[in-house]
Amino acid sequence: MSDETITVRIEPKWKKKIEKLAAEKRETKSDVIREALVEYTQREEERKEIERVVAKKFASEKISFEELTRIVGYDKARKIAFYVQVAKRSFEEGL
Repeated sequence: MSDETITVRIEPKWKKKIEKLAAEKRETKSDVIREALVEYTQREEERKEIERVVAKKFASEKISFEELTRIVGYDKARKIAFYVQVAKRSFEEGL
């Protein structure tokens, strides 16, 4: 597998910060940016998996709305609760 190039535009202040960090770590700017993108992507994947698991637990009434809120935040918990309610209502109407 070969690496691919991505062009990203950033503000000059961030470019300077990346250059400083790269110099401190004795790495290239590309190395610093690549590492940051990989870590960000991994965190997002983990966050989505956590949300999926807790949404499933909430839907099966294994955790409360308050617990759901503590884990995913109020706005996300409201969305999950809404979708769970819609799904349950659809299922009940289908019977």
